Order: sequence, then C-alpha cells, then structure tokens
Amino acid sequence: MIEIIDLYKTFNKVHVLNGLNLHVRAGETKVVIGRSGAGKSVLLKSIVGIIQPEGGCIRIGGVDVTKASAAEVNRARRHIGLVFQNGALFDSFDVGENVGFVLDEFTALTEAEKRARVAHTLSLVGLSGIEDMMPSQLSGGMRKRISLARVLCMQPEIILYDEPTSEVDPVTADAIQKLIIGVRDRLKVTSIVVTHDMNTAYKVADSIAMFYHGQVIADGTPDEIRSSRHPVVRQFINGEAEGPITDDESLKFGHVK
Repeated sequence: MIEIIDLYKTFNKVHVLNGLNLHVRAGETKVVIGRSGAGKSVLLKSIVGIIQPEGGCIRIGGVDVTKASAAEVNRARRHIGLVFQNGALFDSFDVGENVGFVLDEFTALTEAEKRARVAHTLSLVGLSGIEDMMPSQLSGGMRKRISLARVLCMQPEIILYDEPTSEVDPVTADAIQKLIIGVRDRLKVTSIVVTHDMNTAYKVADSIAMFYHGQVIADGTPDEIRSSRHPVVRQFINGEAEGPITDDESLKFGHVK
C-alpha cells in the first residue's frame, strides 16, 4: 500500500531523511519510533504533500506521488487522512463543523447526508451527540478523537497518526490505543503511527520501524523489537540516556531486527 524508497529531505543542511526506505502492507499498522528529529513527522508530512522531498519516491497504491501528475496525486492523496498531534481544530467552528468541513470541499452530499455522516463518525470515536460543543470545551483526549472523526468522515484507506497519545493521561491513552485498533479492525485501513510511547507502540503495532539519523535501522514485530540487540534500539526502548552510542557502533549492526 505504501512504499518509501531512498527518500531524502534536508533542513539547514541537515539530512532529516537520509535515504529512508519503508514498506507498509495493505491493512497493516506500522508504528514508527525514534528520538526527536529522527524524521518521523517529516515522513508523514511528505506522504500527504505538506513537505516536498528532495529525492527518492513515495508510492501509494502503486502511484509515485513525487512524480505523478497533479490529478493522479490528488486522487491518491484523497484516500489518506492525517490525525495531527494537537488535533488542529478550528476554534471558531463547533464540533460538527470541524468534523464535516472536509465534506463541503470533497463531496456532493446534501446537508442532511453530511449531518448523518458527521453523526456516524462521531459515534465511531465514542463521542455521539456533541456536535454543538466548541473546541474550548473539549479535553485533550476529546480533541484528538474529534481530529480522527474528521479523518474518518472522508472514509480513507490510509490513516497517519502523529503522536496520538502525547499529552494525555494513561487512561485516555489506553482509550485512544483501543480506538486505533478498533478503526483498523472495523474499517480495514492501513495505518502509520508515529509515537515516542513504547506502550502505545507495543499495543497497536503489527510491526515497528525505528528511525535513526533519517534511516530505518530496525523493522520487525513488537516482540522482535522488544528483544532486539541493536544498541540504539535497546537504548531507546529502555529510555536510557547515559552511555552515548557512536555512529560507528550503531552502523556496524546494520539494519537488524
């Protein structure tokens, strides 16, 4: 479903994506982990077209969106939804308007059909009947679920999650984790989940890829990542700050599980 091949992107002469390769199968939930600045969010923004890579290709359903025509790119990306880390809600819109505004641009639904679609998607994220509430009245966890409902309104084939459980309490994080799993199982979507939270990674992932210096240094099942001997992977998943690892020490392991 998604193929990232030799992807490059630099900011201020720093290679944030440095020949990145990543494959995500149809229906799979691929979790991406790595330290801040490893290129995780840059990858998501490159997939949806917010950031333009400088080299390599991004294939979505077989279409290379870095080289395709504008019409082909629009068709491919209409099936992708991005759930932003902070929800990215419009403060002046109520919940119903926030969830349904994409329908005005991309569909020809009647007002009654749009209201029904909004109500249905809110029910999918466990927030039925709050269409008239304003974003200022919502908790952080509710804002994240509203952001997901807005994505689900477009009935996407691919959902990208940017730090879905950041800045929420453990109970809310567990609810969001279950929601991600439920959306995958019920709607059969393909997902990429960017997170620093290993509890979330282990719980929702079919497979986990770790980014380091703009490359994938490990990719495997949650059990394979948990038992990895790669020093950078072990340092990250154990949350260890001491004992810095040199690039030479990291590279001698290559790409391993």
